Amino acid sequence: MEHEDTLRAAFSVLRGEVAPPTPHSAARVILRGRAVRSRRRTAAVVGSAVAAAGIAVLALALLPSAPAEPGPSLQPPSSTNSEVVTTPTGVTTTR
Repeated sequence: MEHEDTLRAAFSVLRGEVAPPTPHSAARVILRGRAVRSRRRTAAVVGSAVAAAGIAVLALALLPSAPAEPGPSLQPPSSTNSEVVTTPTGVTTTR
């Protein structure tokens, strides 16, 4: 009987004490998850911005700065059967 009284007294004392806070409460887990998601989202946005800036810098550095020379004409040469001849007096005639 003495053993039961000792246990009863020990449990009474323990029941009156406040339990220490647990580090894994639902609210803390939710807050940590939101913080991790926020950090990942921020890292993704910053990484995308840095990549876009890097591509722009490379494009400006590697593209030629002078305009390209025009290539050959894509229009077929015009074929005319008549020649225009200018005479010394300035009168134009067609042959």
